[in-house]
Amino acid sequence: MSMEWLLSKLHLEEFQGSKISLEHVMCIEKEIRNDETSLPWKFLRKLIALDETARNTMIDENEDSNISGFCAEDDLFLNQFSTRNSSNSLHPLDVLCALLRSSDSFLQQFIFSKMSMCQFAVPLVLPADKNNPITLSLWPLREIVKNWRPTSLLSTKGFREDNLVNISMPIFSFVRLGNCTLSKSRILNNVLSPSYAHHDFFVHQDMECGYHHRTISEGLLELFWHFPGGSQNSNVFLEPISIMNLRGDLEFNQKQFSLLTKVSSAVFIFSEDLQEKHCKILESYAPGNPNLYFIISLPDGKHYNEEKEKYLHKLIRSLNLTSKNILVKDSGTNEAKIVKEIQGFIRSLINASPQSMTLEEVGKIANEFEIYVDENAEECQRAKALANRIISHITDVSQYKKQTMTLQGNLWKKITKNEKELCRMRKQVDESGETYKSELNRQIIDLRKQQSQQELQADMKTFLSALTDLPHPEKKYFLQWLKIFLDNIARSTLKELQAEYLKNSTNMLVLKEIDQKMSDGSLGLEHFLREVGQMHESQFFKLNHKHLGQKFSDLPRLAADLMLDGFPLEMIDGDASNIPLQWITDVLTELDKKTGGQCRMRVITVLGVQSTGKSTLLNTMFGLQFPVASGRCTRGAFMTLIKVKENFQEELGCEFILVIDTEGLKAPELASLENSHEHDNELATLVVGLSDITIINISMENFSEMKDILQIVVHAFLRMSKIGEKPNCHFVHQNVSDVSAHTLGMRDRKKIVGEPESHDKSCSKNGKIGRNNYF
Repeated sequence: MSMEWLLSKLHLEEFQGSKISLEHVMCIEKEIRNDETSLPWKFLRKLIALDETARNTMIDENEDSNISGFCAEDDLFLNQFSTRNSSNSLHPLDVLCALLRSSDSFLQQFIFSKMSMCQFAVPLVLPADKNNPITLSLWPLREIVKNWRPTSLLSTKGFREDNLVNISMPIFSFVRLGNCTLSKSRILNNVLSPSYAHHDFFVHQDMECGYHHRTISEGLLELFWHFPGGSQNSNVFLEPISIMNLRGDLEFNQKQFSLLTKVSSAVFIFSEDLQEKHCKILESYAPGNPNLYFIISLPDGKHYNEEKEKYLHKLIRSLNLTSKNILVKDSGTNEAKIVKEIQGFIRSLINASPQSMTLEEVGKIANEFEIYVDENAEECQRAKALANRIISHITDVSQYKKQTMTLQGNLWKKITKNEKELCRMRKQVDESGETYKSELNRQIIDLRKQQSQQELQADMKTFLSALTDLPHPEKKYFLQWLKIFLDNIARSTLKELQAEYLKNSTNMLVLKEIDQKMSDGSLGLEHFLREVGQMHESQFFKLNHKHLGQKFSDLPRLAADLMLDGFPLEMIDGDASNIPLQWITDVLTELDKKTGGQCRMRVITVLGVQSTGKSTLLNTMFGLQFPVASGRCTRGAFMTLIKVKENFQEELGCEFILVIDTEGLKAPELASLENSHEHDNELATLVVGLSDITIINISMENFSEMKDILQIVVHAFLRMSKIGEKPNCHFVHQNVSDVSAHTLGMRDRKKIVGEPESHDKSCSKNGKIGRNNYF
């Protein structure tokens, strides 16, 4: 079976020129197909929902064909009680390889990131086909960030965090030579799984659809990793390691094997039928070879004959091996013993301080073996150099923001203060209301004028020029590189400040200063885009920079393009707690123009206490890319667009879903401030008023937390009722694992919900939150 035949079978041949992009995936639609052509799309849908059955490629001929996208509870692949037609199924790795070859770089990055979250092994090296060389996928790994607790930090409960491609760790490779009935991938899954849990990191022959014959995925090199965390007893290995698994016979994939022998601390070779030609192949790699271990599998009831034993001894001599390097799996040895032996080999090698290597270094070595590295593409390298030009100027983040992003500094905060006072009129003393308003407006105009007179810094010129002048793919590379570099700086800064926290854990004044440093030291892509928004708000180019005005005259158009590409746009400034109203209005107006007036929206917003997983919930529901991490909290509010396909627009009554992610309520850093409760009430009122549906996210079934959240939401309901709006609100309980939680928590829920007057699901119909609004 050729790549062309498989692409045709999956209906992916049309995407060999114009690749599948995130725009094709980030949409809501009705799934109407249920055959081989739907397999790549079903895989993506399942992956978005972080469903561990995503790799199942079984075709269910009796499956309901009317399925809406992005529903984690809908089983898009199979109905376990229906009749299955296994003859139409394909091997999961073949489908994955075909999909990756048909996807652009940014969709590949999205796929790898989601596969990592599902704890699936990712394809590091894709085999060659008629139109593509052997390719090492380094770019898709750039988004993956890992944290772990090495043995040196066990006592202090500290951790380390870094981008996967930058983490130096030993590499252990697993390959097959000739035939072998022992499943290498199944053994690997057991090697990496702790004793109390099992996970199928690698697809193996005993999985559903794993028994199908592989075709285009022969020669695929998969990557997985192990990072220690938690207690010492729960870790299989005490230090980070990389595991590489070569699919197919190494005899026919010698470029990949050459790479593995160069970068690996040890190579484990599975075989059951060593021959003369196999000896010659391995002897050619003898100089500078890493530690080699042979797992020889003997079919039940069979023994090694003299000829095969001769080849084995020959290998031992020529490769300078000992009997400890040979494991024999016969009828008297079960797989559990082999797993323990392999784990023991790896632990002893880790203790011996083997060579460590980053994936970035692996990419450089791959070039020596004529393996193409995707990041070597010219447009990717040009964008990286441009992003590096900006990053090279950042030494002190706080100082950099003051010098470069002058429009969002104190002037913007003063404008925010005056705009809020213009609405509240709390500081009015003796003068009349009109006089006081006039004075506030005059101050705002003066502050805007001061903003427009600021000098445009070199890095902002570079950023604006990139948005304006770069071709579309190169612009996306530039923004992604800039985001990756800024995230690396943020991790480094945060690590230093956390160390200061530990040293001064009892000094409240010092801790307060460190909190302020953390706030001042945050710098992301949103700060650059916020500065662009302030340029538009202050008419920066029109008033005092007319020589630049022609080049950067249409900033809202640039932001609208980014939103259509799936980038989240800041709606509420998290530092100043203000909405740049003119900027947001003009961006949405431009969006309407770009879609030819076909931009009807439904708005979905999430609301909840800080660090309850609001961003993660939205990302999993809709496949979005809001930044998430433990302890990393959203500031302000961000909005992003999801396109509704034509076959679903009539039912939903819109062309787009606008999803808004908000900062957490009851934030500890705001708790000490005066009137912090007002901030939460204002935020809740805003998002409830804007939304068609507000998701109230609650961690566990905590009655106290439910009560506090409800008080804030009810304030928003009361304000909405005064203007005739009827908000729709749904409560979502996360991380409720106990089977008894629903029944035992019924009493508390009844206290909050009360007896509904009708069975209507909408809380807007009867003024109460109905039972059906709980999930």
